[in-house]
Amino acid sequence: MSVAVDTAWQKKGFDSLTSHTFFMSTDKSARQKKVVKAIVGHRLCGVCSWWRRNKPGQKVRPHRCVRNHTGSARAMEATSGVKGVKELSEQGTPVEYLEGDGDNTLISKLKSDLNVTMKKRFDNNHVVKNFTKSLYKLKSEKGMKISKATITHLEKCLKYAFSKNKGDATGMEENLKGIVPHQFGDHSLCQARFCGYKRNPTEKYIHRSLPYKTSLHDDSLRERLQDLFKPYTTHAHQYIDLGSSQQCEHANKEVTLRAPKSHHYGNSCSLDYRVHATAAFVNEGRHYISEIAVYPVLVQVIVSFYMPDVQALNEVTKSWVSLRECIQ
Repeated sequence: MSVAVDTAWQKKGFDSLTSHTFFMSTDKSARQKKVVKAIVGHRLCGVCSWWRRNKPGQKVRPHRCVRNHTGSARAMEATSGVKGVKELSEQGTPVEYLEGDGDNTLISKLKSDLNVTMKKRFDNNHVVKNFTKSLYKLKSEKGMKISKATITHLEKCLKYAFSKNKGDATGMEENLKGIVPHQFGDHSLCQARFCGYKRNPTEKYIHRSLPYKTSLHDDSLRERLQDLFKPYTTHAHQYIDLGSSQQCEHANKEVTLRAPKSHHYGNSCSLDYRVHATAAFVNEGRHYISEIAVYPVLVQVIVSFYMPDVQALNEVTKSWVSLRECIQ
């Protein structure tokens, strides 16, 4: 099975106490991508912290402790990924491909902890975004003259190469090698399928998207751009089958509607409920709320968290069971 994996934190920066990771199906034939696993990471438990702060030395009262991670917030991404892959394998749905942003150590941690060699597809959006960041970083360097229009054009050329060379490693490498020389008027590495000069060498070629519609001339800029493109040309075979974690980004956005980053829900199970409610919404749509009546056991678990009175809980459960019978 191929899944898209993405982790989000409830607070910006490297000191977030909570995170959540979505595993979503990437079946291209399916009309809608589904959440197959949601993992919530906690570095802190509110009850344990209160007990240590106000009653030091005493045994913490029995409670539902949510703390399940020790270490940095950055390590939560790989830890949650390993936990999700392990649970999916135990449930009979082993993961073969992971689609992600490529900026974590999940693959190496899977190899060291589970002895699993996982195949990975880079996320198209993250690859282009990281490339664009590199160009703007180059623009901020002293002595480098590269306009915003040039950056936008180079970004478009990279997207074009990824789109037109799917499954063709040789074509991808040729296309990527020819991008930088093409912008400086050197068409020796260009191919006719993406270069207008090669198709009509007798006509004067005009760079429609570059400033002043002419080629670039800065040799130092050309060298730096060659260095930026070198990792892409060297590993061109990794970009012929790019994945997408866009559905995970959508799920992360939905989580912020139920657990805003201006509020802290990570000290208890409240965050877990909100993340799993988001998963239900993504999978079933807005009508998942009305279907709770069909699941009295789930209602009992939810109500027990807010209503510790056993007698009142039984009355509520009976009413839900009666409602279920009426629906059926």
